[in-house]
Amino acid sequence: MDYNPFVKSIAPCYGLYPFQRQVLRDTLSILTPASRDVLPSKRRVIAHMPTGAGKTRMACRAAVEMLVSAKSESDFVVWLASTEELCAQAAEALEMAWAYLGDRDVSFQRFWGDSTLNFNEVSGGFLIAGLQKIWAATSSSPGLITDLSRRVAGVVFDEAHQSVARTYQYVCEGLVAHNPPLLGLTATPGRTYEIGEDDYRLSEMFMGNRVSIDPRGHPSALHYLISDEYLAYPTFRQIDIGASAGVQETFLGGDYSKGCLKSLGEASERNFLVANTTIEALGRHRRVIVFCPSVQSAATSCQDIRGAGFDAEYIVAGTPGDDRLAALDRFKGGSSQPMALLNYGVLTAGFDAPSTSCVMIARPTRSLVMYSQMMGRAMRGRKSGGNRRCEILTVVDSNLPAFRSIVEAFRNWEELW
Repeated sequence: MDYNPFVKSIAPCYGLYPFQRQVLRDTLSILTPASRDVLPSKRRVIAHMPTGAGKTRMACRAAVEMLVSAKSESDFVVWLASTEELCAQAAEALEMAWAYLGDRDVSFQRFWGDSTLNFNEVSGGFLIAGLQKIWAATSSSPGLITDLSRRVAGVVFDEAHQSVARTYQYVCEGLVAHNPPLLGLTATPGRTYEIGEDDYRLSEMFMGNRVSIDPRGHPSALHYLISDEYLAYPTFRQIDIGASAGVQETFLGGDYSKGCLKSLGEASERNFLVANTTIEALGRHRRVIVFCPSVQSAATSCQDIRGAGFDAEYIVAGTPGDDRLAALDRFKGGSSQPMALLNYGVLTAGFDAPSTSCVMIARPTRSLVMYSQMMGRAMRGRKSGGNRRCEILTVVDSNLPAFRSIVEAFRNWEELW
């Protein structure tokens, strides 16, 4: 193209990929007041995007629209999330989005972890709240949620498959009592592999409204994202361990109990296999995340990996905050030295380390939600600062069912929507 001094290209400070813009348009067509054909009570929708596809970034853009179009500048948008990591991730992303797209000074109010908040002083802007924390606050003060709902300009519910849990549904429905927009975010728009009552309740809660990524001629949205390098191309490998004694399936649709997982974590042969397989993976990958079945398994396997001369850290729910941050910062750092990060019950959501190119799932699960979250830690593609390819290692106990397909996880609940 010939140079024209009267034509200038301007790059956005808060840009979205084409598929994110498409999901945003489809989402706002349901949520925004400009949608005259949608009743206020119907302005609910789930945005269904795979892990690594930028749900948070797209949703921040939608949250900005909610606040800009609020009836009063004293109104606020509530962002609900289940973990401290997800809350912190949302707060950082929202601050960036508003700095580029907002139209006035607003307050960012944090309510998770050790933070405190006087709800009588909540001002116009964003309230980012941990689900357990806001549930405790509203249940101990029954009139609080009614007072808050009068000034809610919109609600974003991260990991929305959790929204039909009794306590969390009380919080969510209370906040949207006056019918502001409600946006749910999820990579898995259901709760159980075998579709059951909770899955239908989830669909009903969001009025059967779901938006997803246009596959643009590909067999699925995942094929499109992988083909265009927004997501990494996954290679799946099973690590067969044989039958695990003392571990039995739970009720249909349920997951394995902590007792069952603890038994797995005490199996020395299994831990030895996890450690050795991780060591092999460190010969191919710079960053490896391992999901262990128990605290003991994470600690033991980490010690074995270190004993072989490799860099490794483990974090669990009881890891002190400073130690956890230090381990995560080292893992996300730019060092070329290979490193493994082992964990139990911590890194399934809200943790973003684009350089991760290998995940080992040594924690069996019947939950497609959890499986897709674990797998997604390595799925960030080249265009998103990640990798062209990734490796998913799954330790398979022959007497425990295991998932093997990312497409299976993504498309399981199609009939509900």
